[in-house]
Amino acid sequence: MNDRTIPDAVRSAIRLLGLRAHSRAELAAKLKKKGFDASTVDAATSRLESLGLIDDRGFAAGFMESMARRKPESRLKARMRLLQKGLSEELVDEALRDYDASSMCMAAAEKKMRSLSGTPEARRKKLETFLRNRGFDWSSISETLSMLGETATGEDQS
Repeated sequence: MNDRTIPDAVRSAIRLLGLRAHSRAELAAKLKKKGFDASTVDAATSRLESLGLIDDRGFAAGFMESMARRKPESRLKARMRLLQKGLSEELVDEALRDYDASSMCMAAAEKKMRSLSGTPEARRKKLETFLRNRGFDWSSISETLSMLGETATGEDQS
């Protein structure tokens, strides 16, 4: 029988939340990995939720803000990351409601431009590759390159 109690699970979860925000599903998985049984994990996460320490809606919004600031990505990549965090389709759709592909693509490009060197053609090619790797569609990439004064010579590869 597991002698680990709900208060132990709550304390463990609070330590995890002290490091960074977590979704309810992430915390549950980590607590289970630490050896807490399913009923203890459920009770602990419910307690944390009632205290306002877990809020999946707030977590999703914060994740999107952080992503936009630190590592802007395409809508599809952001969606996949949110789903990997254990959020429901409904919350993911809500978090992505105001997503603007053009501004995210521009933010990613502006951040990357600071570290690029070489000829204008080489910089453009590196930037284009970088934006494609971030999952942005050709339309957003082309628009961003034009706005930055970089000529888009790639083919339409939506």
